Amino acid sequence: MQRKSKYYKKIRRISQMGQQNTRNGMGHKKWCIPDLYMKEPGNMPTPSHESITLLNTGDSTANVKLELIFDNGDEPVLLDGIQVMPKSARHIRMDQVQEWNITIPTSVCYSAIISSDRNIVTEYARLNWIDGAAQSFAVMPYFED
Repeated sequence: MQRKSKYYKKIRRISQMGQQNTRNGMGHKKWCIPDLYMKEPGNMPTPSHESITLLNTGDSTANVKLELIFDNGDEPVLLDGIQVMPKSARHIRMDQVQEWNITIPTSVCYSAIISSDRNIVTEYARLNWIDGAAQSFAVMPYFED
């Protein structure tokens, strides 16, 4: 019987770790986006907007909640019941959250705390029209376990 090399054992261990990540999913369960801002939509073909992307790389559905905290003193609001199916993404346009019976006020700074029962990866993106030119950026929010 041939003895397996230490390199074979190491590669096998790394492969098993990858399988574990696939089952549990990449990412984290708690995310924070401290700087959100809903600009007036304007009259361009694609209005200024923000979006939060939730990516579930795991094998189980992720149940996600977004708590929005406003700078103007309004009570925080909760967007719950968000499900992200296994191996899929969910994009939430913050100007289209009528499903939760809320409207995010324009020209008010706010923050979001994202909680999930499964590991997810989160991205925040903003598209603005300024002086007739489109400006877009995306960031990876802060996370904790």
